[in-house]
Amino acid sequence: MDQKVAKPKRKIGKKAVVTIIILLVILLGILGYGYFYYTNTTKLIQAKQNEAVELEPDTAKVERGDLTNTLDDISGTVRSNQSVYLYWQTSGTVSEVNVEVGDKVKKGDVLAELDRSTIDSSIIDAEVTKEKAEESLERLYTSTLTLEHARTKMVQAKKSVEDAQKALNALGIVREDEIELGVKYEDYQRAVQSYNEAKDYFDSVKMLDLDNVDRIRAQSRLESAKSRMDSAKAEYNWYNGETEEIDVQKADAALKLAKAQLDDAVRAYNRIKDGPTDNQVRSIQAQIDAAAATVNTAKIIAPIDGTVAQVDVKPFDVITYESNSAQRNILAVRIDDLTSHYIDISVTELEVNNISIGQDVTITFDAIPLREYTGTIVNISNAGTVNNLQVNYSLTVKMDEADDSIKSGMMADVAIVTEQARNVLYVPQQALTFAEDGLTRIVQKRMADGSYIDIPVEVGLRSGSNVQVTSDQLKEGDEVKLTKVTSMMGSGGMNFGSMLGIGGPMGGAPGGAPPGGGGRSGGGPSGGGGRPSGGPR
Repeated sequence: MDQKVAKPKRKIGKKAVVTIIILLVILLGILGYGYFYYTNTTKLIQAKQNEAVELEPDTAKVERGDLTNTLDDISGTVRSNQSVYLYWQTSGTVSEVNVEVGDKVKKGDVLAELDRSTIDSSIIDAEVTKEKAEESLERLYTSTLTLEHARTKMVQAKKSVEDAQKALNALGIVREDEIELGVKYEDYQRAVQSYNEAKDYFDSVKMLDLDNVDRIRAQSRLESAKSRMDSAKAEYNWYNGETEEIDVQKADAALKLAKAQLDDAVRAYNRIKDGPTDNQVRSIQAQIDAAAATVNTAKIIAPIDGTVAQVDVKPFDVITYESNSAQRNILAVRIDDLTSHYIDISVTELEVNNISIGQDVTITFDAIPLREYTGTIVNISNAGTVNNLQVNYSLTVKMDEADDSIKSGMMADVAIVTEQARNVLYVPQQALTFAEDGLTRIVQKRMADGSYIDIPVEVGLRSGSNVQVTSDQLKEGDEVKLTKVTSMMGSGGMNFGSMLGIGGPMGGAPGGAPPGGGGRSGGGPSGGGGRPSGGPR
């Protein structure tokens, strides 16, 4: 026979009872305070809302002006029109740094330079080559013969041709002066006689030694007599019109030489007058450019007009340039073209088709409070990029005007004007309602006697709390009736359970209505599917 052993019951201790009582008292205190706070807060809010409704105007005027819609909260980074980073191209020790951050520079300005004594010898050789090529080019443009000198040489050569031609033409002409001809003939005969006498004497002593004084004198006398005889014969033949073949050949050769010299003089003159040929100039200029490129590796030269944005070099810095090294890019100076500023932004695929090139934007900066700038969309990317399953498209904004407050790299907030209606009639959204058919949009226009009539309108662009309207029966300045904003508290006020965190989505409709109640937004008793407070009815 089994026996059951009864377990003794545990008694609640006095301490536990006291603790429970204390907790109940605290809970009741919290509930009491909450109810008190809820009651007073509800009354205060209701009073404020009633006061706001009382202060709301009954009517508004039809306005005329511009309405716009914008895409807000688009951020981007400011950049300059162009940024150029200038790196060293050879090794050496820095001797000069001619700029500081903020300096304005022109294209071609030397910003920094290496010490000549520390650079490679090939750069020095290039300097010499460049100077020689420049001198050659200078000689092409300005020859050592001036244009006037070349013209004088050409005139002189032409005169020589004319003289040579006359000399050739003069051969074979008989002179008419018979007296002069007779004199020349007698001179020639005497010269022949003297020559014969000298020859006879030389024949008598020619067997003597070559260094014999009498033989030397006889030979000299013979040579002189021969020269006088030839000269006298030539003069006599000239007057007599007799010409030897050798004289004709000499005169013809002189004429040809004079013509050749004239051709050279004409070419020299034309070369100086017309300047060098294009091929000559291009050839020498190519040598100059190649040498200059080598020389300029020891300098940092501004390639554009701009403002110095960064200087990473100081005098006496040692530059170690290795063309095959990954670390060869040794920055010296950065130049920014600040003539215009751009902002790079992006929008989603849902927004990009509402934007087109030329649209206006407004720009603000956290770093520049209370200032607003304007700009224009100048570029829209045709290819999107995917980021977290969202497709974005890049846009470029050009700022219309930028002052010194704007710096490259600043974050900008851009608002893009996506829709715009200029010089249109518009009313507050609260002025719009529906006609009895539930389809036609109307405004209630106030008449002179204080009554209202329904005016059908076409609704256009919505911008903020204003709506564009079109009607032949409305004009600027007309008064229209406004719909009063209903109390967000509803008739039942704020739900106490909601305030304490009881209920909410699991506890019923918004505002704490019982399940299935479907009360108006903002709470209240059950019944009826109310519309959200505010807006047109």
